[in-house]
Amino acid sequence: MITAAELDAMRTTLNSSLPDTAQIKRKTLTSDNAGGYTEAWNTVATVACRVSPTGQLPQERVIAERLTATSIWTLTLPALTDVRAEDRIAVGARTFEVVGVLARSDELCRRMVCVEVI
Repeated sequence: MITAAELDAMRTTLNSSLPDTAQIKRKTLTSDNAGGYTEAWNTVATVACRVSPTGQLPQERVIAERLTATSIWTLTLPALTDVRAEDRIAVGARTFEVVGVLARSDELCRRMVCVEVI
């Protein structure tokens, strides 16, 4: 069994290997007072990260009524980071949409499957 101190030490080591900075963005809806709403993406956290290709071939999806190739990426953030499916993560000039969060007990880092938003 890993002690809490050992787990913290492993997390610290892993966090020092995250080379990039990510802004976690969450969608908020604001009433437009005409029966609709305005959508905005607000930054809820800024954390260290790593962007890695999954090695899978690009997949074709229909986006805005056009067939578009999308690549699947794995993003790694510090353990226990509050990130949810459908959040967006901005890393430099790139934006990724979170498809699924791969959370587990005693995690050393938080990993998620994402697609790049073009």
